[in-house]
Amino acid sequence: YYDAARHALDWSASVLETEHMTWLKSLPFTYRIGDIGFCHGSPIDPRAYEYIFALEQARELMPHVEALPEVTFIGHLHLCKAFAVGNGEVNDVVAQKFGIRRGYKYMISVGSVGQPRDYDNRACFVIHDSDARTVEYHRVEYDIETSAQKIFDADLALNFGKRLFLGV
Repeated sequence: YYDAARHALDWSASVLETEHMTWLKSLPFTYRIGDIGFCHGSPIDPRAYEYIFALEQARELMPHVEALPEVTFIGHLHLCKAFAVGNGEVNDVVAQKFGIRRGYKYMISVGSVGQPRDYDNRACFVIHDSDARTVEYHRVEYDIETSAQKIFDADLALNFGKRLFLGV
């Protein structure tokens, strides 16, 4: 981590109540419900917190594809990105709403409700409809001014607050 990020992590830890910190530490690095997985970074080495933001990183999953659930939701990236792995290839999925095709494995970065990195300052989240076999990205406005002011008031790096307005 660079110094400003380390400071933000330390600040966050200092304001969390002990019971909340204990709960966070108790959570697994990955979680799976049937054929749906959740992780913060790469599902292959979740403790490394590696990004999967380009086809090159997604291709590194190919040797492990059989062990992956059909759909894996990933945090950490702060981008709305999805990859389909199947038939010996990896493809970007660029639609706002897309279907889950049988025979493929999907790595879906869920975006960010705070600190987006894709030049869209709105909060982003996904809805997965397992019956319809679809995933849809949603964007919502939020009070960026208040969020940025809370960052400034906490004496965190000014850039963390300023970039909320730009979505970077």
